[in-house]
Amino acid sequence: MKRLFLAILVTLSALSGLAQGSSQPSLSVADSAAIDSAINAALAKSVDLEEVTVTAQRPLVKNEIDRMSYDIQADGDSRTLSTLEMLKKVPLVSVDGKDEIRVKGGTNFKIYKNGHPDPSLSTNAKEVLKAIPASMVKRIEVITEPGAKYDAEGVSAILNIVMAETTSVNGLSGTVGAGVNQYGDPNASAYLTTQLGKVVASVNYGYRHVGDHMKQLLSNDVNYTASGTSLHSEGESATKVNINYGNLDLSWEPDTLNLLSASFGGFFYNFRPDSETQVGMRDSDGRLLYSYRQLTASDLSSFYSFNGRADYEHKTHRKNEAITLSYMLSTSRNKLGQNHRYVDPVNPPMPYDSFSQHNKENFWEHTFQLDWARPFARWHKMETGVKYIYRSNHSHTQLAYGGGAVSDVDTEFDHLTQVAAAYLSYTYQRDKWSARAGLRYEWSYLRAEYPDGSAEGFHRSLNDWVPTASLSYQFDMANSLKFAFSTRIERPGISYLNPAVIDAPESVSFGNPGLSSARHYSMSATFMHIGPKFTFNVVPVFSLSNNQITQVQTASGGKTVSTYANTLSERWAGLSGFFQWQLHEKTSVMFNGNIGYSRYRSKDLDLKNSGWDSFFYTQVTQQLPWKLRLTGNVGQWDVGADGLYGKQGHAWFYGFGLQRSFLKEDRLTVRLNAQSPFNKRTEFVSRTIQGDYTGRRSISFPQRDFSVSVSYRFGSLNARVKKASATIDNNDVVGGSSAGGNGAQGGTPQSQAGSK
Repeated sequence: MKRLFLAILVTLSALSGLAQGSSQPSLSVADSAAIDSAINAALAKSVDLEEVTVTAQRPLVKNEIDRMSYDIQADGDSRTLSTLEMLKKVPLVSVDGKDEIRVKGGTNFKIYKNGHPDPSLSTNAKEVLKAIPASMVKRIEVITEPGAKYDAEGVSAILNIVMAETTSVNGLSGTVGAGVNQYGDPNASAYLTTQLGKVVASVNYGYRHVGDHMKQLLSNDVNYTASGTSLHSEGESATKVNINYGNLDLSWEPDTLNLLSASFGGFFYNFRPDSETQVGMRDSDGRLLYSYRQLTASDLSSFYSFNGRADYEHKTHRKNEAITLSYMLSTSRNKLGQNHRYVDPVNPPMPYDSFSQHNKENFWEHTFQLDWARPFARWHKMETGVKYIYRSNHSHTQLAYGGGAVSDVDTEFDHLTQVAAAYLSYTYQRDKWSARAGLRYEWSYLRAEYPDGSAEGFHRSLNDWVPTASLSYQFDMANSLKFAFSTRIERPGISYLNPAVIDAPESVSFGNPGLSSARHYSMSATFMHIGPKFTFNVVPVFSLSNNQITQVQTASGGKTVSTYANTLSERWAGLSGFFQWQLHEKTSVMFNGNIGYSRYRSKDLDLKNSGWDSFFYTQVTQQLPWKLRLTGNVGQWDVGADGLYGKQGHAWFYGFGLQRSFLKEDRLTVRLNAQSPFNKRTEFVSRTIQGDYTGRRSISFPQRDFSVSVSYRFGSLNARVKKASATIDNNDVVGGSSAGGNGAQGGTPQSQAGSK
């Protein structure tokens, strides 16, 4: 072996001398023969080496100047779990027991797919992400500092779902999957990719059904502080839901400098919620004032969101310079119908025996955008662009009261928003340093009209300057530190603006057409370590807002009254952390969590509220014999202060999974899953602690869940639908339909009001 090594060194030395034009004489024939003889003699000997095993964990997390990404494909659970379940592992992201998603401790974020907004994801994220198998996802990016291109659009962070991709031969490949739980609720999905010449296409479709066996037990106690009376209600509800989603992506690359991409997709679900509730009001001495039983039978309500987009990208001969022209059309419709009957009345407080409510909201949006990115002077890059949005909302509310004592209501409301924006961003990257700064200007025009003549229309213009900045330093290959500052604005959506009054026996609610944009500021630092066996990050964050939109709760005539106002001042400070640890070659542990402190205050309402919130999720993975993979997880969440008025409790969740792959290249994967197997039901409690009334609301529903899922991957295509490097993203609206939806949760006004 030594002779072989010496011979190779001599040969390389000689060749090196010749390559460098050495003046030393070349190898003689005798020298060459001697070297050949040495090599042949060495090769003739049998050399046995002991087996070498290198054990290290592939890092799941990557940190960049503006984002943090989680490698879904490198996580074995991705073969059979849903994307929503995988989100629990992503740094800076939390998913509570109600499947509500928070990023950096709050709900002011948007969800993109492949780098651009997907209205179907933003409108009802938790339902869609439950239906999307994680095996279809390549990675999930948390864009923590969106920059001047995005910040004015109203988000503190962006969750970008990057679908699986590969590169370039004709053929067909895909993944199909199906699952069922102990109640018989099915889910199914398919993802296919094909290539025909220079055109690449991918299509996906998914379906999920939830039966009415998921009965929720509801209770609500409201105490009116001024009069001393108290309202108590309890009952149960059940909702049947059918969810469908799909998307088609196309790309055509005629040459290396031009790319045309398009996508068409949407999300549709229908639901029928039914409930029965017993209601009673008592005076301060406990005597019954009135009671009745409310039966709610719903029409088949529905929601859909569809969008189409096209991007043309032209690259110049200068490396990384690109000009992109984009257009997006987005539309959605929300239709809700409920019929309430009041039976067994005792001194009923309402002069009618039935009440029906039908709401319909329609939304259309057209967006045009031009982006230009140009590197210069080796370490510098400039990005600039312009954008125009035309957004139209229409709502129609019909209220009908049985018995003839109260007049029916028929209200229409139109809301138009136009936005013109321009941005400039500068990036510097050299050696260990990276920096970025940007400025965005937005002009917006809002107009409201009432076609039924119920009120006088209004209009207004707004001007906003939005700065952003970040700085990063890479100490070495494993450690980095990043600082960031961002500003964002948030406009009210139609459900917050709609003045239609919904008058029910115990409550009155209406929107406020006079709402204006809210402004938020955020500062953060991120320390990241990526090692072969241990990876972790630590992220302290501070955010503030002085004119946030919040729900205003009052009481009048024995009823709760709610609307909205720009009156909330909010401060939030928190710390997020993540680690991934390879304890043994077959054992790994991961942890994801955050803790923060919120303070809410309104001088106008003379109210303040504060409290701690926290979340953690940890998982242990063990490789067993026969290619079995066992996982166990446990998590806890605690919201603490909930806006100006409330507090929320905490809850635990846990689960186990057993997984095995079969066939060549592990193409077939089967997983058995058990969530909270020893807890039949779980309860979530929220309390109203101040204002004109106080109260307690609890919701109890089944927590125990057993399921089996199967996933099969077929084909060997290496093709991906290419995307333009810049594209459209609209995320500036809360409380109503928009291209970005009304928040990533599609959540209630209460959850939006308490967001961070």
